[in-house]
Amino acid sequence: MRDSASALRRSLKRVQGFLAGLTLVGALSVGAESIHVVIPAGPGGGLDGTARESGRILRDLGLVESVSFENLSGGGGGRAMGWFMENAGRHDFPLLVNSSPLIVRSLHGLFPYSFRDLTPVAALIADYGVFVVAADAPKTGWEATLGRLREDPGAIVVGGGSVRGSLDHIVLALALEAGGIDPRQVRYLPYDGGGKAMLALLGGEVAMLSTGLGETMPFIEAGEVRPLAVTSPERIGGLDTPTLTELGYPLAFANWRGMFGAREMPAEDRSRAIEWFRALRASREWQEVLARRGWATLDHDGEDYTRFLERQEEQLRTTMQALGFVR
Repeated sequence: MRDSASALRRSLKRVQGFLAGLTLVGALSVGAESIHVVIPAGPGGGLDGTARESGRILRDLGLVESVSFENLSGGGGGRAMGWFMENAGRHDFPLLVNSSPLIVRSLHGLFPYSFRDLTPVAALIADYGVFVVAADAPKTGWEATLGRLREDPGAIVVGGGSVRGSLDHIVLALALEAGGIDPRQVRYLPYDGGGKAMLALLGGEVAMLSTGLGETMPFIEAGEVRPLAVTSPERIGGLDTPTLTELGYPLAFANWRGMFGAREMPAEDRSRAIEWFRALRASREWQEVLARRGWATLDHDGEDYTRFLERQEEQLRTTMQALGFVR
């Protein structure tokens, strides 16, 4: 009888745990919306990947009913920002995915917006920079590349998936400066998004690419490109590529990506969205995405996210002033 009673108690605990899980999902799903995510870049880049991966998982977890996406490239992200600020109310639950270039372009004065014109909801990932060449390029490393640029700064044309003075360019400039090279003498060609920049590298239009590790991982794994160095503080698991720090150039930098609501986003909507993204971060599906794309998690929500943005704005302002990108 005691064994039967113990088995019954164990069964009841399993049922209670199952019901508790259903209650949590139900609580998060109450009033679940059809969300619309605006992406300020073309298909194939890191912003596009962040939006579509997170949207897919939110839907698969049953946290939202459906997710639609809209790519609005142009103006260094200004077109999407302007559209979102004017038209977000057309959708039941609008969100804008954005990243560190939002701060960079605001500091540049390229458009009259900043993160203060939005409602920060949740930061999701940190994406480290990587410098890659085509797989069939000469088998040289980062030090040899710097040596060539020291002799002739115009010897190598470097591409990036965003405009001059933007994040891809800033990370390149920081790395070159750490190697004793004036970044203003090295030719940088901007492309509209990481996808087009990668095509330029594979097509021979540029010799090297400064880009995000996440959007480049599939090409590295497929053997189409070869990484020379990454900007992570430590080596990335599964990637046999040295960091700039271990090569003797103490530089670590990551691009954040996260979600925003409209400036007039109701407080209850913000709270519900924060809970969705917390559940997403805790999911096995999201951990698999991070591992597959070479991203690191970034856990900032609500007002904590706002303070994080304020800190990075000050850091980037200092860096850009030192590099001569802004006064």
